[in-house]
Amino acid sequence: MSLSFFYMSLNDILTWFDVAVSIAVVIFILFLWHYIIYFFIAIKKVQVLPHQDKFNKFGILIPARNESNVISNILNSFRAMDYPKDKFDVYVIVETKDDPTIEIVKEFGFNYIVRGDLTNRRTKGYALDDAYHYLKDNNLKYDAYMVFDADNIIESDYLQKMNDVKNAGYQVATGYRSFTNAKKNWVCATSATLFSFMNQFTARGRSHLFEKATLTGTGYYIDANIVDDAGGWIWNGMTEDVELTTYCYYHNIRMKYYPYAKYYDEQPEKVGVLHKQHIRWVWGFLANKDKFKYSGKFYEPRSKWTKRLSMFEYKLSIIPFIILCVTLSLSSFAALVTAIAAVFFEPENVSVIFNHFIGQFFSLYAIFFFVALFTIMIDRKNLHFGFFKSLVVALTYMFFFGDFFLAFFDGLFHKAKRTTWKKIEHTGDITDEAAKESQNG
Repeated sequence: MSLSFFYMSLNDILTWFDVAVSIAVVIFILFLWHYIIYFFIAIKKVQVLPHQDKFNKFGILIPARNESNVISNILNSFRAMDYPKDKFDVYVIVETKDDPTIEIVKEFGFNYIVRGDLTNRRTKGYALDDAYHYLKDNNLKYDAYMVFDADNIIESDYLQKMNDVKNAGYQVATGYRSFTNAKKNWVCATSATLFSFMNQFTARGRSHLFEKATLTGTGYYIDANIVDDAGGWIWNGMTEDVELTTYCYYHNIRMKYYPYAKYYDEQPEKVGVLHKQHIRWVWGFLANKDKFKYSGKFYEPRSKWTKRLSMFEYKLSIIPFIILCVTLSLSSFAALVTAIAAVFFEPENVSVIFNHFIGQFFSLYAIFFFVALFTIMIDRKNLHFGFFKSLVVALTYMFFFGDFFLAFFDGLFHKAKRTTWKKIEHTGDITDEAAKESQNG
C-alpha cells in the first residue's frame, strides 16, 4: 500500500533542508570573505624583516610537568642557539622537587622553577603565572617572555629572527609551527595538516591584513610590559593561547606571524590523545572571551577601521563554516533516513532520494578534501608528504575533522573533561629530518 502522504511529508522535510543549506551557503559566502583573501595571501611570499644588531633579552619559559623523557631535545636546541648567550635565560617549570626533569635541566646548566600552591592552579597558564612572579620577586628583568612546550625543538636562528620581529615593533609574535613526526601515521599527518592550515592561512592572513596572529600554545613571545600591565599571566584557562589571542585583539596589541622562524612540535599519535586535545580546544573556543575586554592597558590602534574589521573577523571566526558543515551534515542525514523510509513506503522513489543524499554528502566531503589538498600543496616543503600520504590525508580529512563535533558532545555531557587539565603524554620520537638536525644542533 502506498503512503503518499507520509512520503510527501518526508519529501517536504528534504525541501526545507535544501532551503537551510542554501541559506548556510549564502552566509558562508557573505561572512567568510576573509578566508577567500587568505587563500591568495597564502601563495604570496612573506617579506623578510631587516636584521638588526640590537639584541633584546628573552626569558624562555617551558612548563614541563614530568617531561623528563622529552625535555633534553628542547634544551639541546637552546644550547646550540645562535644568539648571544647573555641575552636569553631558560626556565623549566616543574611542580615538585622530585620531578626527574630537574636533574636533566641541571646537566644542561639551565634554570628550573618549582611551583608552590597548586590548588585550583593546574593549567599551563597558572604555571606561567607562577614563573612570572618568581622572576619579578627575584628582580630578573627581560624585554620579552617566550613560551615553549617541553616537546618542542627550535631551529638555531629562532631567537635571532624573533628578535628581528620585536625590533620591527611587534609586541607579540609567533613563528612557523612545524612537526617532528608528521609522517609517522595517519593521526599525526591529519593533525599536522590542520596546524599547517592555521599557519599558512589563518595566521598569515591575520598578520598581513590586521597585524594580528593566531597563537597555538607555544613558540610565541610577548613583551614583558604587556604582562606587567595585565598584572601577571592572567590567561590561565584551559586554552590560555586563545585567551591571550583575544586579549591582544581587545587591547590593540600588534602581532606578527613570521614563518621564517621555525620550531617543531610533536603531534599526537593516538586517536584518544587527539580527542582529548579536541575537547580542550572546542570548549576553549566557546568560552567567554569578553572577560578580557577591560583587563589591562589599552594601546592606541594604528587604524580604528582596521581594529573594527579585525574584531569582526575574530568574533565571527569559523562560525559560518561551522553553520555550513552542520547544516550539510543534518541535511545529508535527513536524506539518508528518508531514503531508507522510502524503501518501505515508496520504493520507486528510493534512487531519487538516495541521489539527493549523495549530492549533499559529497558537497560536504568536497569542502574538506580540497581544503586539505590545497594546504598540503602550499606547504609541501614543510609537511614532506609523498603522493600517497597526501591523497590519503585529503580523502580522510573530513573524518578527522568530525572528531571536533564528537569532542563538543563529549565535553557537553562530561563536564570534567572540559574543565580539568590533563597532561598530554609525549614520546619524543623524531621522524622529520630537519627536526633531527635542529635537535642535534
